[in-house]
Amino acid sequence: MTVDSRINDLIDAVQYDKGLINRSIFVDRDVYELELERLFANTWLFLGHVSQVAEPGDFITTYMGEDSVIVSRGHDGRVRALLNSCRHRGMRVCRSDEGNTSFFKCPYHAWTYSSAGELEGVPKFRLGYAGVLDKKEWGLREVTRVEEYRGFLFGNWAPEGPSLDEWLGELKTYFDLLFARDPAGVEVVPGAHRWTVDTNWKIAAENFAADMYHVEHSHARPAELGLMQAVPDQGYQISAGMGFIGHAFTRPVSEDVGGEEPLHSYWTLPNIQTEFLAEQRKRIAEEKGAELARLIPLGHGALFPTFAWLDLEQFRLMRVHHPQGPDRTLIHQWCVLDKSLPEDVKDAVRKQYELTFGPAGLLEQDDGENWRECQNGMRGFIGRQLDSNMMLGLGSDRTAAEVVGDDDVPGIAGGIW
Repeated sequence: MTVDSRINDLIDAVQYDKGLINRSIFVDRDVYELELERLFANTWLFLGHVSQVAEPGDFITTYMGEDSVIVSRGHDGRVRALLNSCRHRGMRVCRSDEGNTSFFKCPYHAWTYSSAGELEGVPKFRLGYAGVLDKKEWGLREVTRVEEYRGFLFGNWAPEGPSLDEWLGELKTYFDLLFARDPAGVEVVPGAHRWTVDTNWKIAAENFAADMYHVEHSHARPAELGLMQAVPDQGYQISAGMGFIGHAFTRPVSEDVGGEEPLHSYWTLPNIQTEFLAEQRKRIAEEKGAELARLIPLGHGALFPTFAWLDLEQFRLMRVHHPQGPDRTLIHQWCVLDKSLPEDVKDAVRKQYELTFGPAGLLEQDDGENWRECQNGMRGFIGRQLDSNMMLGLGSDRTAAEVVGDDDVPGIAGGIW
């Protein structure tokens, strides 16, 4: 059987209308290789935030699929994304997570590139390459399209296809509530948490897009110990484009979410944080309607395929689930702050983020273990042949406007858990 026929059989086995997904899509190497080719090489992928590359020479490193890339603000002021691979022998020319530099020098043979990716230095250029090597043709490969929305940078290798604005689509309404509720915008705390989980990237993505169902069970122990409140056991998912999972977020229905009581008992944020959010809700209610303002904080969600967020009263984070194989995911995660907050409040928010959702945080360890064991349960010869049950909320879809109570709210809501 050819790879194409096997993939077609898998596609036929996915029965969205019945809430069934064949588990092979999480473990099959051929499926994964096609994802790298057809999805990650042709899709808008999150690169970073402009605050991370604010000055000429600033750079961060990240991934697009399995390809390492450098996001750099050149000395001409333009932000580029460059394939982190020397044109000589392929070695990564930058192995730092972030920094500021005027050039990138390959450690292997010292080919040297400008912050804009231009090849500028080649050892023995005249002696060994005279008349043969045209430096202008051997710069670092540049990501074809880099676009920005609300300070968030995205890249796409494909020269044609939807613009970033078209790709975000209906999600922009909610993205603005999440990252543009402070008129001054957001900033990203320097440094990223990075760790790997032995799981398929889609398991992590689906969890953030659509799974609040696990919270009262997987994260029950902290509540039993008095370290956090019990999470409301009802809620809904709003799907805002890109199909079955796609762009979506999941939120409890309780009006207590975002109220005066902190979710966790060890949180002691200054009152100004609660007051600040109340001010933003009031402003958004006046500008866009009270129903939309009540969605803040937005809970957890995902922008297809790998960008995700968690938005709580006490802190906000964003993360990317980078694929590293059919059974391995590299996570990059950052704490996000409203720019207008005082410095002491920003510091308190950062600490709450670290205590709860750093790699060793109160809740993050639960999720990593869940995802790892899901992968283990599906990888065997028999396990991979079964279907996963995705029936929760099947047939209960309504318009988001019906759930939120605002005729202008886009998307489809469903999945009361």
